[in-house]
Amino acid sequence: MNNLKYRRQFLFTPIECRQLEAWQIEKVDNHFIYVHPDCQFEKSSGFYDLYLIGYILNPHAPEETSKQILDNLSNLKDVSSFPKKLYSLAGRFVLIIKTDNDFIFFNDACGFRTVCYTKEKDNFFAASQPLLINEVISLKKIKAYEEYFNSEYVANNIEHYLPSGVTLYENVFHLVPNHYVKASESVQKRYYPFQKIKRRNYAEGVIAFSTLLKKIILAAHNNLDLTFSLTAGWDTRIILSGCKDIARDITFYTLRYRDMDDKNMDIRIPRSLSESLNLNFDILDCQKDITPEFAEIYEANSYMAHINDWGKIAFGISKTFPGEKVAVKGSCSEVGRCSWYPDGKHKAHLTDEDLLQVEKGWRDVAIIREAIRKWHELIKGNNFNYPLMDLYYWEHHMGAWQAQSQLEWDIVQEVFTPFNSREMFDIMFSIDPLKRKYENPALYFDTVKYLWPEVLSEPVNPYPFKQRIRLFVYDIMSYTGLLNIYQAVKKRKN
Repeated sequence: MNNLKYRRQFLFTPIECRQLEAWQIEKVDNHFIYVHPDCQFEKSSGFYDLYLIGYILNPHAPEETSKQILDNLSNLKDVSSFPKKLYSLAGRFVLIIKTDNDFIFFNDACGFRTVCYTKEKDNFFAASQPLLINEVISLKKIKAYEEYFNSEYVANNIEHYLPSGVTLYENVFHLVPNHYVKASESVQKRYYPFQKIKRRNYAEGVIAFSTLLKKIILAAHNNLDLTFSLTAGWDTRIILSGCKDIARDITFYTLRYRDMDDKNMDIRIPRSLSESLNLNFDILDCQKDITPEFAEIYEANSYMAHINDWGKIAFGISKTFPGEKVAVKGSCSEVGRCSWYPDGKHKAHLTDEDLLQVEKGWRDVAIIREAIRKWHELIKGNNFNYPLMDLYYWEHHMGAWQAQSQLEWDIVQEVFTPFNSREMFDIMFSIDPLKRKYENPALYFDTVKYLWPEVLSEPVNPYPFKQRIRLFVYDIMSYTGLLNIYQAVKKRKN
């Protein structure tokens, strides 16, 4: 159990932390970098000294290890070169760059290896989450702490989360995806996007998308011991299609959790698909009663711990998941699937209210309203021609909700997400949104047909009869214009 405390997390501090003396430790000038023993940690000295927490992959040189990639990066002679060099790299990592008189923190595209930081008396502290910083200095909860956890939003949302950038501790901030922070300034600076998206020919886009997906999976296969999750959805199905050449060398699994039974489509369809494709597949039963000992450590690993849901599933994973494996998840592919404008029709002008409405209950929480207002103000005129809703979903849903989920589940597994790549997102954004609609993404269907058509032998997210009727009515209302009238009336009532 002791090994589970802050598992796969890190701490950067000018104050020595005796509680972490069993971790990997690197002393750099007057600072200490502590990395949990189960998290990969690499360093390289070149023009700059670099420290990598986690792993990094290069799909364009799939044989390269994290250390080799880090060695190449360390020879860059200008810090401003790093954003473009990181553009094509995948993985889940924190990169610390040591200059002559400063430290600079970057992380992966979606910020799945989280960074929280603060400054006290000119001393800079950073960690995976605030409770680790609290091991070396005392942090104070802000007034919004109680307001947030007592809100109707939290009460009604089992997977509640804060948007990226904020925490519930005084002067402690969360690093937003596509930003870096310098220890000397402790102010986040956006470094992506840095160029306009060019619209692609659809057929060329499918080939580029398919090719990069296969390369990313191959790079991970060469460097990590993978096991792939399967559900009935598009995200894992398209990843499966990229595995055709390696399917015999890898394993697949589905988690059974909450109230799922054998009739659940996320159990039934992966099982049938695996039989037809002759995959090495297993169903992991996570419907187990969590022990008090595990619950105590789980809650102590993050102040946002979702013990009554993600915590229960994590305990099940701890009893069934092969611990040496890296779990491959379809998370963040939704960034390119118009998730917060599912019909593929993006509004020309968005207000703060438009942004707040996509997460039910957010508009009623003051700290969230202010965080979204600030983000919206800063991104205006700074998003080139990227769809704002896609950036919003990327940075505040994936960079917060999914990042928090992965942070919490670090207690039981390391995760690899093939879509966690800016180059991948750019390819998706370059394709007509109507080809990547949330429910029926033509891009995904055509990619699967191109890579491994047999994985479509089972339906993707088949709808129950009542839901099919609702979708039919929705399509009719959208086509006739009645939907706009209905939404306008509903907005006035609210």
